Amino acid sequence: MTLKVEPEAIRHYGFMLSRARDDARECKNYFSTHLPEVEPGLEGGFFNPIGYAHNGVRQELGKLLDHLVNILDVSHQALFAAATHYEGTDADSAKRLDQSYTAVQRPIAGVS
Repeated sequence: MTLKVEPEAIRHYGFMLSRARDDARECKNYFSTHLPEVEPGLEGGFFNPIGYAHNGVRQELGKLLDHLVNILDVSHQALFAAATHYEGTDADSAKRLDQSYTAVQRPIAGVS
């Protein structure tokens, strides 16, 4: 069994992850703009627990989106580095293999 790596395919997947990262950032910006924090009333009442729960969910969602952006960013960078590594490894392996063969005079047509 042989391993065939296509660095360009790895790089393309990394690009797709960078687009997902950008989308997650945009989601975080939209969420921060359009889902405001709620000020629970000072006198208590029926809506205070809902306000506190809303703020807690808002905070957790913000952390989740930050974590998602971080994972996608690190993954995209790692895939680009892996593609570059495989390109260099393949070229080095081919060069070493070529150098391991002894030079052979090729036959010249018409000469025995």
